[in-house]
Amino acid sequence: MKEVRTTERIELPGMYFHIPFCKRKCDYCDFTTVKYDKSCLEEYKIHLLQEFELYKNILSDIVEKRVTIYFGGGSPSLFPYKYIEELIENIKAKTFEPVEVTLESNPWELTNKNLEQWRKIGITRLSIGVQSTDKNILNNVGRECPDDIEKKLEITRENFDNINMDFILGLPGESWKSVENNIQLIKRINPDHISYYLFDKDHETPLMRKYNNAIIKLPDDDLCEKWHDYILSELKRMNYRRYEISSWSLKKKGCLHNLNYWNNGNYIGCGISAGGHINNLRYVNHVELDKYKEELDNNRLPYKFSNENSFFEEFIEKIFMGLRLQRGVEIVDFTHVDKIKAFIKSLLEKNRGLLEFRHNRLKLTNKGFDLSRSVFESIILTKEKMNDVFRT
Repeated sequence: MKEVRTTERIELPGMYFHIPFCKRKCDYCDFTTVKYDKSCLEEYKIHLLQEFELYKNILSDIVEKRVTIYFGGGSPSLFPYKYIEELIENIKAKTFEPVEVTLESNPWELTNKNLEQWRKIGITRLSIGVQSTDKNILNNVGRECPDDIEKKLEITRENFDNINMDFILGLPGESWKSVENNIQLIKRINPDHISYYLFDKDHETPLMRKYNNAIIKLPDDDLCEKWHDYILSELKRMNYRRYEISSWSLKKKGCLHNLNYWNNGNYIGCGISAGGHINNLRYVNHVELDKYKEELDNNRLPYKFSNENSFFEEFIEKIFMGLRLQRGVEIVDFTHVDKIKAFIKSLLEKNRGLLEFRHNRLKLTNKGFDLSRSVFESIILTKEKMNDVFRT
């Protein structure tokens, strides 16, 4: 199969570890989680190491010396330091050099002891799920909020030189005041990176069940659009550069791990529900903990789904992921292929004013960046219509 290449060479393959344990699952969350239980943490760590070991024969083929590591969840900040350290040390033992090691953390777990230990074991980047500064909003979605959250963030800022703060726009109870308070908090803490997501109504969650049953209201879409415009202007005023649909950074501190995802690079995902991309193989692990452990205990990779992508499937993934980036996708290998030309032409016709193709680069326009959902939907529809063409 011909490789899909761009001139933007991916030099930092990734390793993702899904730590699913949560003391309580927030109402808006659709990620795979497991009720926190100290008794099963060590066993899960052992299975993560087993899974990582199964990849040792192919790691040297897809991974260069320098790698990124990401601990996501769930609540990875609940996972014992020694287990996180053991996973990092196992990666180093394979002669890999981690250049960015991200740990997702809940605000209430930002204690002096945790911060000190995380830094000591090799965490270089913290991603903090603030979501909102408004306690009423957080109460509406079943999420905790420490009374001293700003103090905890200030201490984190002092201890780490690379932090991200996550926010969600459009949760129940959102108002101009809550949005403005979020912006003011960003100004005071000055994080290196901001992730500001628009609440996604498409997933089956407790929050959406409440909304569909008229138990709770969500903000008006027009208001959300105005708030989003305000957020864009304020972040720009603070010199944050928007480099991806929901991501802003200072000082060139875009998330290296996520950039690899968006560039459709190679990465290995370990843990329940974790996904990976190895050359043209796309896979997702089992979501059931028992099934995940059973496969590993039988020395099998715990795939629930895997697919050897065709040339066209790999091309679509490249486009689908790369269009999330402000710079879009630079295509250098297949503009001469008639079928690819037809695909791009069809996309451009369906997304006039939202997509542009210049100098072998396909990217969203400014307007398309804010209406990206419709563009991605058209990519899926165009792919389905052209599947038969690419089989011939």
